[in-house]
Amino acid sequence: MTVDVIYFTTIVGLTPGQVALALSIAGGLGMSLSVPAGHIADRFGPRNIAAIAIAIEGVVMASLVFVHSFLPFLLIHIAMGALGVVAQTTRMATIAKLGGEESRVQLRAYQRAVTNFGISVGTLFAGIGLALNDPTVYKALLLGDALTFILAGLLYLKLPFVPPTVERGEPFSFEAMKDKVYLAATLSNAFMSLHFVLQSVAIPLWVVRETNAPRWWVSVIMMMNTIAVMFLQVAASKSSKTLMGGVKAYRNASYFISLACLLYAYAHGMNAVMAALLLTLGMASHIVGELIGSAGSWSIGFGLADENHQGQYQGVWGLSWGLSGTLGPAIVTALVIGMGISGWWILAAIFAINGTLMHKLVTKSWGRTPNLESA
Repeated sequence: MTVDVIYFTTIVGLTPGQVALALSIAGGLGMSLSVPAGHIADRFGPRNIAAIAIAIEGVVMASLVFVHSFLPFLLIHIAMGALGVVAQTTRMATIAKLGGEESRVQLRAYQRAVTNFGISVGTLFAGIGLALNDPTVYKALLLGDALTFILAGLLYLKLPFVPPTVERGEPFSFEAMKDKVYLAATLSNAFMSLHFVLQSVAIPLWVVRETNAPRWWVSVIMMMNTIAVMFLQVAASKSSKTLMGGVKAYRNASYFISLACLLYAYAHGMNAVMAALLLTLGMASHIVGELIGSAGSWSIGFGLADENHQGQYQGVWGLSWGLSGTLGPAIVTALVIGMGISGWWILAAIFAINGTLMHKLVTKSWGRTPNLESA
């Protein structure tokens, strides 16, 4: 993630606008495969599809070292985006079936903790590459990253085989797209997922442009988040083992993130020490919301789904992150940078109201599926 943008703008010579356009197009087109990928997972078994998609993504990624212009960069990222969506959807379906109703949220929590550890290690290697700023080093890092995908695909085959849950002759039915409750929950999760965009886009801009905190304080509070997820995500998932526990955690998380928005907001105009303190307290509240909210989100996404179509339902659930990732940067930048403190208040209200509405949606749906009854 770090080397890709830097290498192609500083070494290859693409403009930041070209890179951003390619990544946006790839993300948008990749989203369209989320539900079909889930249906394929239900029909053929998610483990094998995930393994193949991850390994092929590594092969495609390796071809980036031969790219010297915009069009190949765009096409390769479209392919990587599509394979990444297939891999993510089938990965979630694999967890849903391997973990069962009792432990799949915990399995997802372990995965997220390890993912953050991997990102930390990747960022360390990227830092070495950025320091050396040599084309050969950048290419070596890209190839090394590609190799990890291929190895991950092979390791995936060590998991138990997950049998298909849909007959080969069954037509593509869009079951998940007909489920109004699930679609409403997915939309709610898209709003909740805006808090990830806050971390990657709005908070760095806010700290640097609108507060007196040191610029490097961005790294401090982001490192707080990374370390907390690595060490606390599994423990934070325990209250979300059941659907009702998950939706309560989701609602509470929305309140913590709302509080974080207000703490970030009032760092504006403070001296450096007070600004840094408020930003730190804001991130601490944000971290609590992220930890319990992520677990709650997984619990809802798994628990409201039809067990025979988990792949397809996880494909729909994945659209929530896709929507927030695609539209979120423009929304949060307009509110935070465009409106300042009042924009943070609007975001705080959005999170709090959204969490409350999700809780009402799920609890009113009590008994619509066996999952809810057991919860």
